[in-house]
Amino acid sequence: MAQLREIRISETPLTFSNKRDWFFHPSAHHVRELLLHFLPSGFVLDGSSLVTVIFGKKRESDLQWQQIPVLGVTWYYVEDFDIPAYMALPPDDQQECILSAVTAVLIKIAVQAGSDPAAIVLAAQCVRDCHFALRIPVRKLWRSTSDRQFRIEVYRCLGTMIGEVWEAHVFDRSHVLLGVNYLTPRCSCLDRTTHFSKSRWNGDIYEVTYSRDGSVMYRLDLGPARRGVPFPQDDEANVAPDRPARLQGKLPG
Repeated sequence: MAQLREIRISETPLTFSNKRDWFFHPSAHHVRELLLHFLPSGFVLDGSSLVTVIFGKKRESDLQWQQIPVLGVTWYYVEDFDIPAYMALPPDDQQECILSAVTAVLIKIAVQAGSDPAAIVLAAQCVRDCHFALRIPVRKLWRSTSDRQFRIEVYRCLGTMIGEVWEAHVFDRSHVLLGVNYLTPRCSCLDRTTHFSKSRWNGDIYEVTYSRDGSVMYRLDLGPARRGVPFPQDDEANVAPDRPARLQGKLPG
């Protein structure tokens, strides 16, 4: 059976509008990604690789809960949910509300499918224990220059208000942090794990590529740093990798 690879959160089409000054799903991005991160590797829910939790009233023609095995998808409507009231909550209350709702849905599906609901409960508790924010090392993208003068470590950061941000930490040969550069906007709700596939050096330029077509998604030129130009600092970012993996509820910088 297929393992669970993606959890999506969306608003019912009965109430969705792109003419409002707010959108529902970005507020839940970091919560669903953290929950998925803490589930055991290879976790099988009901055989679907994608589960979509839809908040709000369903259309009369829709089922509250349906799985389409041939497509590997499952969706579930949470109808007793007031989206405008949710959007009026403080961010800390929003994320706890979404986590509780999504956890309850996954547990219902797991029990019906004969999977282990305890793994879901434990993953949700891990999300709470990390205070809904985590800096995740993406080690496949880490690279050192051939002379070991510089090293770049990439981290995927999930947290309140920032959603998902990717950081490149630049170190010298003594592993002293020189600075932080950002692969993404400092506030985003896009999962880029499949887009940032591989990394390489092109001279003094560090590049991250997309494996499907080889396109370069990110570049960082360390030539100036090699010539002694100080690396730009970001004093407001909590960037030291040996600090607790928690991000503050604000943009990092």
